[in-house]
Amino acid sequence: MALDGLVVPIPTMFGDEGALDLGRNARFARGLADARVDHLFVLGSLGEFPTVSSEERERLVDVVIGSATGATDVWVGCGAPSTRQAVAFAESAESAGAQALVAVPPYYLRPAIASVERYYRTIHASVDLPLLAYNIPSLVGYSLPPDLVHRLGRDGVLAGVKDTSGSLASVESFLGSRPEGFAVYPGDDAYASAAIAGGARGAVLGIANVAPRLAVHLVAAARAGDLPGAAADQALVNALVQVAAAGPFPSAIKFLAHELRGAEVGYRSPYDPLTPAEESAVRARLEPLRPQLARFLDR
Repeated sequence: MALDGLVVPIPTMFGDEGALDLGRNARFARGLADARVDHLFVLGSLGEFPTVSSEERERLVDVVIGSATGATDVWVGCGAPSTRQAVAFAESAESAGAQALVAVPPYYLRPAIASVERYYRTIHASVDLPLLAYNIPSLVGYSLPPDLVHRLGRDGVLAGVKDTSGSLASVESFLGSRPEGFAVYPGDDAYASAAIAGGARGAVLGIANVAPRLAVHLVAAARAGDLPGAAADQALVNALVQVAAAGPFPSAIKFLAHELRGAEVGYRSPYDPLTPAEESAVRARLEPLRPQLARFLDR
């Protein structure tokens, strides 16, 4: 399996009472696959993974994998506060048919770096899937050192890393001195084209849930070396990121997916629907962009 191209970290959809809604998740995943994204990333930060129970995880992963069409495959988040939990999540995802795993390091309680290394080595030993580390210090509480990530890459433990640090310099630190064949993905939408130009194999774009064809076009242009095309797409992506920033994460992404694509979305407390004031703020930023977005939307 190729670890390159566009990765979409998909939100998890719930019903009116906050229960997992398999139908909504299936239709949302199918819509992204129909837009020809390369990979769906289930149970990442945008997927509200800490709120999803172990039993719900299994049903969600099954339905998304069953809904992916064409060449689109499914990656699953398996990171957890304990190694035992992470291994169980990894084994379950492999059994369901996932094509790759993405693991945040243990969060809330900060372990020693040597323990983080053992965590990744233990997950890797439990499955036969490519494993990517997920560096997101704002939510985990600490950063993964590039030398650790590269060492695990050289040892065949890690196949790549997703860096959502809010810093292009951090992405570049993972690109520098990386092992041959090691996949580096920027997880901040704003750095997609610059990171690909610097050697990243693709990009993880949350805004692809809102305008998937725009994200597909951006990654393709950047990987082809089409600098003017990539720059134009990146500017529009950056503007959409600012639209989403007018509301709380991840609810604003769901709202925009419904607003622009007619997607059936749903929420689970405390990540509630936008308030009327938040909706107004998001729409106010969105309206000037609608003419530019029109060619990338189905409606």
